[in-house]
Amino acid sequence: MFIGCREKPKNTVTDDVSVWFEWARKERIAIAMSEGLVYTPDGEVMEIEEMMKRYSSQE
Repeated sequence: MFIGCREKPKNTVTDDVSVWFEWARKERIAIAMSEGLVYTPDGEVMEIEEMMKRYSSQE
């Protein structure tokens, strides 16, 4: 049995993404996130990387 480095499952949320999503949810930019996609209140679906670029919590 191989016990070396393994890839993270794709559903694993990194700390950066988690912090960003909590901020975006409070700002009513995002309402849900699943499998690398973010869902907005107006029904738009976008990849998390694009949403994080478009809506930076640093602004």
